This record gives sequence, C-alpha cells and structure tokens, in this order.
Amino acid sequence: MTATAIMATALRDVHVTALVSLFGTLLFTAVLANDVRLRRVLQRVARISAVCALLAGLAWMVVESSVIAGADSVAAALRAAPVVAFQTHYGRWFVVRCALLAVVALLPFGQRAVLVIGLALAGVALAMQPLLGHAGAIGGGVGAELIASETLHLLAAGAWLGGLLPLFIAVRMLPHEGAANACRGFTPIGFAAVLLLAGTAVVQVVELMGGLPGLFGTSYGHVALVKLAVFVALLSLAVLNRLVLTERVASDPSGAARWHMGLSILCEMVLGVAVIIAAGLLASLMPGTHEEPVWPLPWRPSMAAFEDPSLRRGLMLAFVTAGVGIVVVAVGMIWRRYRREAFFSGLVILALALPQLNPLFIEAYPTSFFTSPTEFSASAIVHGAKLFVANCAVCHGLDARGDSLAAKSLPIPPADLTAEHLWMHNDGELYWYVAHGFPTPGGGVAMPGFDSTLSSEAIWDLIDYLHAHNVGQSMRLTGKWSHPLPVPQFDAVCPGGRTLDLDDLRGRVLRIVAASDEEPTEPNMDATTIFLEPHHAAKVNGAACVNAEPEAWVAFAIILGRKPEDLLGWTMLADQNAWLRAAWHPGGADDWNDPRVLTAVIRDIMTHPLVIVGASGHVHQR
Repeated sequence: MTATAIMATALRDVHVTALVSLFGTLLFTAVLANDVRLRRVLQRVARISAVCALLAGLAWMVVESSVIAGADSVAAALRAAPVVAFQTHYGRWFVVRCALLAVVALLPFGQRAVLVIGLALAGVALAMQPLLGHAGAIGGGVGAELIASETLHLLAAGAWLGGLLPLFIAVRMLPHEGAANACRGFTPIGFAAVLLLAGTAVVQVVELMGGLPGLFGTSYGHVALVKLAVFVALLSLAVLNRLVLTERVASDPSGAARWHMGLSILCEMVLGVAVIIAAGLLASLMPGTHEEPVWPLPWRPSMAAFEDPSLRRGLMLAFVTAGVGIVVVAVGMIWRRYRREAFFSGLVILALALPQLNPLFIEAYPTSFFTSPTEFSASAIVHGAKLFVANCAVCHGLDARGDSLAAKSLPIPPADLTAEHLWMHNDGELYWYVAHGFPTPGGGVAMPGFDSTLSSEAIWDLIDYLHAHNVGQSMRLTGKWSHPLPVPQFDAVCPGGRTLDLDDLRGRVLRIVAASDEEPTEPNMDATTIFLEPHHAAKVNGAACVNAEPEAWVAFAIILGRKPEDLLGWTMLADQNAWLRAAWHPGGADDWNDPRVLTAVIRDIMTHPLVIVGASGHVHQR
C-alpha cells in the first residue's frame, strides 16, 4: 500500500471508531445512565465523538479524493474533493453522513426527546457505512442483502463496542452497587449485539469471502480470521466481566474490584479498536469471492460420504453422539455440583464420536477450490483436444481409455479418463493432478506433472476437453450424456448483424442445429435456434443465428462423441439455464423433424430445467 492509501485507511478507522463511540454512548445514555452527573459526562463524550467523526471524516474524504483522482499535491487533492463529494456514489452518501454528524454535534442532549433524535441520527450515520464499501458497489439482490447484513452488523458493533467507554466511565464514577447494576444492565445489550454480529458475519462469509475456501484460502479471509480471533477474545473478556467481576464489584465497596473491572473493560476497548482496524483493512482488500482460494490444509470437508448408504447410518449416529457430548459439557459448565463429572464425561463422549466423522474429511490440495476461468468455451475445448494429443495420448491413448501401447510398461496403469471416476473430482483437484502428476507408492513417478510445460490457461483448456470427451463417449455408446454439461460458450451472429454470446440467450430453451447453408431449417417458435456451420465465414440463415466461431463445430462433435465430419444433421437442446439436455440425429428415435415431437421435447425441458446446487457444480432437475 502507498503512504496515501495507508493514511486514508487510518483516517477511515478513526472516523468509524468515533461513529461507533457516538452511537454506543448515546444508546448507553438513553438506556442505562440514570445518574445526573454520569449523564452530563456521557453527553460531552457523545459530542466529542461526533466532532471527531466529522473532522476525521472530512480529512478521509480529502485523502480518498486524492487517491481516486491520482492527485500529486495537497492543492490537487482539495480541488478533487468537491468533485468526488458531489459527483460520485461514495461522495454523495458521505456528504449526507457529514451533515447528520454536524446536526448531532449541535444538538442539546439535555432533553430525552432530543437524546433519542440524536441516537437515531447517529444510527443512520453509522448504518451508511456499507454504502461506501463493497456492498454498495455490488448492487442487485446480493448487494441489497449485504447492505442489510452489514447495517445490522455495524449497529450491533456500535451498541456493544461503542458502549464500552460509557461503561468504563460508569464503573469509575458510580458507587460499587451502581457500577454493578450498570454492568448487569449492559449485559442484554451486549448479548443481543453478539447474536447479531455472529448471524450477519455468516452472510458476509458466504457473499464476500466465498465460504470456507475463501475464509481460509484468501488474503481477505485471513484478515477476517484475525478479526474473528479478536472477537473471540472480546467475548471471553465480556463473559469474565459478567460472570465473575460484576459480582465482585457488587460485594466490594473498597474499590479494588472496580479497578479490576475497569482494567478489563479497557482491554475490551483496545480489542474493539483492533476489530475496527481489521474491518477497515477488509474494506481496502479485494473480497475473497474475487480470488482463487489457496487451500492451506491437507484435508477438506465433504458431504459426499452421505451419498454412500453403508456410511450414512454410522455418520448420523456419530453426529447424534457428538451432540450429546456437547450438551453434557454445557450442562457441566452450568450445573456446578456435577461440573467436573459432566465436563469429563462429555469429553469422553466427544472423543469416541469425533473419529467416526472422519469420512466427512477427504484429501485436499492447495488448488482444491480453484474453479475454471474458461466458462467451458468452445475454443478451450478444441485447444484442450490438441493438448491432449500432444501431451497425454502417449499414455492414456487417443481415446483416453488408458490403453495405449506405452501404458503396459508403466508401473501404474494410466487412468481411464472416459470412466465415471473423472466426475468424482472437482476442477481444482483435476488441475492439481495435471499440474503436479502422481507419485508411485515407492516414491517414483506414475504420471509426470505438466506445470513446467503447460501454462495454467492450457491446463484449464485440457480439463475442459476431458469433461467434454468423457460425456461424448457416453453419448456415443449409450445415446445420452452421463453427466449434465453446460453449452460450450461461443459467439453467434444474428439477424441485423447483432453478435451475441450464450449468456445473452439464457432464459429460453436453446436449439443448436448442425446444418449447412444448403439445408435451411425453420426455427421452432418455442426455442432460440442457432445454426452451426464449420466454416470461418458465418452467414445468417433466415431468422436464426449462426455461430461466429468455427471451433464450435468441433467442440460439439467432441461432446457428441463424433468426428467433425459426422456432425451434420445433429440437433441439440439446452434448457433455459444453458445445460445440454438432449440430442437427435436423422434416423434416431422420435423424429425431431416432426414439429409436434420437437415441441413436446422442448416443452418438457422447459418444465424441468436443471439448476446448480452449491459450488460443486452438482445439479438437480426441478
């Protein structure tokens, strides 16, 4: 990061910390501050927080404007600030926030109604933060969901972390009984805030970090883990304060217990500032969903074991047993009389149950959660076919069945890449195998890695070809695709000279016809028709679109398990989610040249589209 970027981040952290302090202080004052002297002190703290937030915010705006405009001097940054403030999404929301802070700073908090108004304005100002970051830039349904979750997250943080300074002041100012009552009264606020923070954090892990892979395998996720660790430390201190120190404060008029409580709250405040700094760093990093996660562990969780009937019952029993162990441990922590017996009994139950869950964890590699960037394009499939012949066919054979002449001399027979086992591995695992190869049990080389000879783009192209070839062989032998496959991405030229890709055609059934210019076919009205032709010069045929990439002809031939010269006359249908569903060729069953038969097939596909389930790419039929 540049010095200017570091300065912008630091000012942002000061600005947000002051906002959190403002909201938390006003909330504490409105709910818990019954002592007149305490209320006056807290009102001054709130006013100081509002002024600090306003000044730090204005400074942040100037520095951020210099970053956005690329200004190389203070004067240039000051000239850029009004432009950023009034002509950008970020700037307009920030101006509104500054206006709210100015109003709050001038409010006379002596009257309760004015205090409530100030609290509401401070809450609105704090809740605007998502509009200035990643959530505000995403837009759409996901952006709205993130804005809502981050708003609740910030308000919960403001209620808890922002209330720590008022709580510290209350503990130091009030008599020991009043201090204990303030701590007890703060507990429901803190408990509700913790629940909100935990729940909204789950949404952010899914949408911004990409789930567990992004949490453990990206820079964004690593900072989030640091934030989580600090949060756990904060929560531990809060539990200590409530369950141990509060009762000591109530029973100790000497002030020693209050001193210990104040020290603990000060530690909480320091940790709270660390949480805000971590959040500021997250705001300056690329979200984990935009990075390829590098998985750091030798294993990863997988629910595939539940698909095995022989394992399912044992896993369910292990889950129930582990749940019983957790309940017994929890009961032991609450029930003091049998605490030791219950705690150790629960640990024994967990020790017996957890090893039975081992099938839910499988071997993993740094690339296990990589996803292909090719979008399964026609050009990638065709390029992958050439790479396979040049690099893989010598062992796996031209048909990828692992039966080449060279295979007989190898210590371990090459895999049959047309078999079902190919689909037991996700994209990232296949990438690792191709890039790094396989060792023999004795430490030799069963298959060499190609990371030194093939680029990452080439490896992904090769993987696309393996998927296409695998289902193509299934289609050739059985007349159907063994696994759902997306339509290869390619551009098409449509009437009027428009050029479209397949993303533009989602939402309708797609009909792909391998027909030459001399064999026109009228498109069916229930589907969008694209004619395939093998030549470089695409010509629009009537009302239908024509592929603009000659690689599409070869790619579909591979997917059908045919030679390119045998593709003529084939028709394929894809559902509205762009999954290939059915194929027909002249002479096949159910003559698709009959408009009634074709319409029935198309409408059945429309009624039962395939949808993606999870990040694994598994699909099911509606």
